[in-house]
Amino acid sequence: MKSLKYSIPVALAVWWIPILDGVIVGLVSGFSERRKDTAPISSLIASSLASALYVYLAFKVLVVPFLGNLLPVFSVIFSVLGIASSVLISYAISGRTMFSVVTPDGAEMEFHAKNNSEIEERLGSLINGCGEPSYNVIDENNMIVTRKCNGYEVQYRVRKEGKGYRVNIKVKTNFTNG
Repeated sequence: MKSLKYSIPVALAVWWIPILDGVIVGLVSGFSERRKDTAPISSLIASSLASALYVYLAFKVLVVPFLGNLLPVFSVIFSVLGIASSVLISYAISGRTMFSVVTPDGAEMEFHAKNNSEIEERLGSLINGCGEPSYNVIDENNMIVTRKCNGYEVQYRVRKEGKGYRVNIKVKTNFTNG
């Protein structure tokens, strides 16, 4: 849960913005964690810590005369909504977003898929016209597939995560400077 070092300070910085704090923490956790199984947990932890501070302040410190006893009730409701939105957004981002990085040698990408046909569909334009795949089975939940293409090589690692698959792709160019 490497995103906790980012999401906890962000959650404590934006605790005072009802409901939107959960959206912000969910975005930070989803983009920094990138794992569909741990991103919601880290956003839940960060949002819960910030909500505990928010609810404590509403019950013990803040007194708003015209709201009466409604401030603590509103703080609990907003905290629950913020935590729920944080978890849902971090899950959606970590499970549906494709992350890409361009390197001097090519590119690296990462995404989640439900099944093998979704993997092939998402890689369709990249592996169109490539040769037959070469499979390297590491264990029952881990496999590396390599395809030689015209001018580049595509290597992607497929790992079982929960009910779906996590795919890490490396595209290496075979061009020489000369």
